[in-house]
Amino acid sequence: SARSEGQLLRIIQEALANVRKHAHARRVKIRFELWDSVVQTTVEDSGRGFQPAEARRGRHFGLDTMRERAESVGGTLLIESKPGAGTKVVVRLPQDEKGGNDHASH
Repeated sequence: SARSEGQLLRIIQEALANVRKHAHARRVKIRFELWDSVVQTTVEDSGRGFQPAEARRGRHFGLDTMRERAESVGGTLLIESKPGAGTKVVVRLPQDEKGGNDHASH
């Protein structure tokens, strides 16, 4: 749906802003995959990484906001990172099988 696409775009923008501001990465990869009724988007960088548990406690990087955006359209957000090993943000959103007919947005 248009609402899901809008939330996904905002999540990707936030993830890329984090890479620019915090990761000091040389490379960023964005991958889109479609399986049955799920769209998965992965933003992966080669930067310095961080401890997700510590970032959650400190409410850094807009991670809560990204998660809330994904959940608001029935999706999930997974963050994998560790110091020195880069960061991977994985967003999974349900794909509307009716071609964008999202009743919740009417």
